[in-house]
Amino acid sequence: MRYSLTSRVRGTLVGSLIGQSLAAAKVEEPLIGHKVAVKGIESLIARGRFDLEEWNQFQSSIWDLELPYNLILANIILANLPLALFFHENQIKLRENLLLNIKSNNHPILRDGILTLSYLIAQSLNEKINPNTLVSEIISFIGETTSDLPKKLEIVNNIIAENAGYCKLQNFLGKENNISNTIIEAFYCFASTREDFRLTCLRAIQNKHNSQACGAMAGAISGAYNSMGGIPITWHLELDEAKLAQWGLTNFYQMVKLADALVAVWSGAYHLLAESSQTKEARSSYLNFSPFSPNEAIAAPYIIRLR
Repeated sequence: MRYSLTSRVRGTLVGSLIGQSLAAAKVEEPLIGHKVAVKGIESLIARGRFDLEEWNQFQSSIWDLELPYNLILANIILANLPLALFFHENQIKLRENLLLNIKSNNHPILRDGILTLSYLIAQSLNEKINPNTLVSEIISFIGETTSDLPKKLEIVNNIIAENAGYCKLQNFLGKENNISNTIIEAFYCFASTREDFRLTCLRAIQNKHNSQACGAMAGAISGAYNSMGGIPITWHLELDEAKLAQWGLTNFYQMVKLADALVAVWSGAYHLLAESSQTKEARSSYLNFSPFSPNEAIAAPYIIRLR
């Protein structure tokens, strides 16, 4: 294993925020999907499982906003990041829970976008990214669909195989502003520069219509693949309070603790306070989480509880 799971989960969250913040000055509407994602992470930590009713409440706050439809879809896709992290080791469970979470608003491109991004993150966490079969695996994971995303993925895969430049991709996508093109561009930026987080993000934010969403998606995938260690430290230092507030956080340490606590709960660790109460204080107890506290037990997945 090149990097620890904890470092990869940290990289996913931090990478997505950096990708978003790099493009924040270029967009008119801010993304709020990450704030919903934080609520989802807190729910997974507090309950130790996926609570559909609670997640539906989280996502309804996005659908109620008066935003362009493409931006609504981008926010929903980013809000599902925690499920990709929590169920990354089991493709069947991952797909089932993702589809269950969007069942009431199952728009084809929303469904396929969530499945695509989640699969890329899950395979990165599992260290199973195979460039030669990646697109075919994604299409298989998506399954039968009416969206144009699988066909676009195949075309972009050929562009990457030809070592064609970024300009050819933009010529292929044209000037149409839709979430499908944003997902495709985020995929291209990652797949063509897998080992370089910096370059992936800097190219992703060149998206003409949804640079913030494209940067956040590409940053999440590349962060999962390259881990926290692959993100330039100067970019960590630039995450000030204003940028962290986009996620509803006040300092960088909180984001790191979120990632660590999520991995601990996933691995079978639990905190008695969080288990015994659903109060606001209990839900925020992960901020004081210590993996070696005497109030916690650790075991392999599926031993202490089923997820």
